[in-house]
Amino acid sequence: MPAVQPTEFRYTRAIITFFAAYVIVTLLAVALSMAAEAAMHNPPTRDMVHSPSYVFAEKFFPIINLLVWTAFSWVYFKLRRSAPVRSREALTLGAFWLLFAILVDYVGFVLIKNPISLSAHDFYIGQFPWIYLIYLAILVSPILYATLCSKRAIAVPISAAAGNR
Repeated sequence: MPAVQPTEFRYTRAIITFFAAYVIVTLLAVALSMAAEAAMHNPPTRDMVHSPSYVFAEKFFPIINLLVWTAFSWVYFKLRRSAPVRSREALTLGAFWLLFAILVDYVGFVLIKNPISLSAHDFYIGQFPWIYLIYLAILVSPILYATLCSKRAIAVPISAAAGNR
């Protein structure tokens, strides 16, 4: 079996990092929502998405997503020792994760009825703009990571050259 080239998109690694990041984001979002509910002492509501504590917490979900997905971009790319992170692969990874997130969200929060499921309207319209900012964070996280890596790669030789003066 030939060795994987450092610039090839690695589907298995992308899927594993997707599910790990998705679970962590979900746990952090639920924990934040529960902490906000405990701190705000709001009366219980039948409609979780309209409770004041959830409305407060959902404003932080895009930031949580940006941080977690960027960290998992590092996990995806971390085995590269000498090969630079390619922006094309980062864009592919972001698009791949975004498509998976949309699919998993639709199946897990709209199609399958459970205590936290919503109607399609409540999920895609009722959570506007937060759900779309979350999707944007998922898309751009690998690109952000690749940009940070390329800036660091440029900064290291410049600072080393400055030290030789």
